[in-house]
Amino acid sequence: MNKKFVLTGLVTTLVMFLINAIAFVAFLKDFFLAHPAVSEEFMKQLHRDGSEVIPWATVIACVSIGFLITTVIKWSGAKTFSSGLKSGFTFAFLFLGSVDFGLYASSNYFSEASVFVDFIVGSASIGISGAVAAWMLGRGKTT
Repeated sequence: MNKKFVLTGLVTTLVMFLINAIAFVAFLKDFFLAHPAVSEEFMKQLHRDGSEVIPWATVIACVSIGFLITTVIKWSGAKTFSSGLKSGFTFAFLFLGSVDFGLYASSNYFSEASVFVDFIVGSASIGISGAVAAWMLGRGKTT
């Protein structure tokens, strides 16, 4: 790993975190509350209250997805914003299609509406993050 890759991974992590945080606070929190898969009491058992979130685990999760996206973009050879967007969306559709719809098929974690919204918002977040990663990795390179 070189310095550029590490910096790109950290920026990708930040982009993913910000997009998801803004989407959740602005739109998704109320949407998911309005479209629960299970009772309100059971949802409270599944999810930690904001004051109970474990910060170090949140950091590891964010950094892991940021570097996963950066690694996928590097391996794809994408070096521009648009090629990174394409690679990022392709990865997102396949990855989140597996995770979101796998959870929907096998658990009561998602409602039908919430699984599609999570898939769409997550795909957009990963796609945009992939575009930023490709742009950063491709800066200064001639084609």
